[in-house]
Amino acid sequence: MPAKYTLVLRKDLRKDAVEGSKLYYANAKATGTCDMYELCDLISLSSTASPGDVRLILDSLIEVMKRSLGKGEVVQVGELGNFQLQFGSSGTATKKEFNQSLIKSKRIVFRPGKVLREAVANFSFEKIPDPSEEGKGEEGGGGDRRGPGQREPARPIQRGKH
Repeated sequence: MPAKYTLVLRKDLRKDAVEGSKLYYANAKATGTCDMYELCDLISLSSTASPGDVRLILDSLIEVMKRSLGKGEVVQVGELGNFQLQFGSSGTATKKEFNQSLIKSKRIVFRPGKVLREAVANFSFEKIPDPSEEGKGEEGGGGDRRGPGQREPARPIQRGKH
């Protein structure tokens, strides 16, 4: 299934753009959410682990990552990619004036591994039809007519794998 996008009118970001000019740009749109329960169920379908086993492993991964990131380590999760703590701070005129309370903008940066980067490079894209343009014969869309946030019907989940 292709990734979805809408078109939005924004400031022209080209270097030679005329002041005040605007262009249409693609804006990625989520079509739903794969929550922890669904993720565990889907992983369990392709392994010998139960959804509960998968959940325990992912919960443990989160705990180990919190500890490792807090120590300043880059967490490498194989083909998934790397996680690293980054932050910014307010500046001071001298080193002596600086203290850790000035550290702000704490965040975790994810750098996808090669397999995910290659997968994204091969994704296809589909424009979500603009309701104001429906029936005007403009190209785009195709496929089903579920709107943003509407998922495919759920597949039956197999239970009892041990």
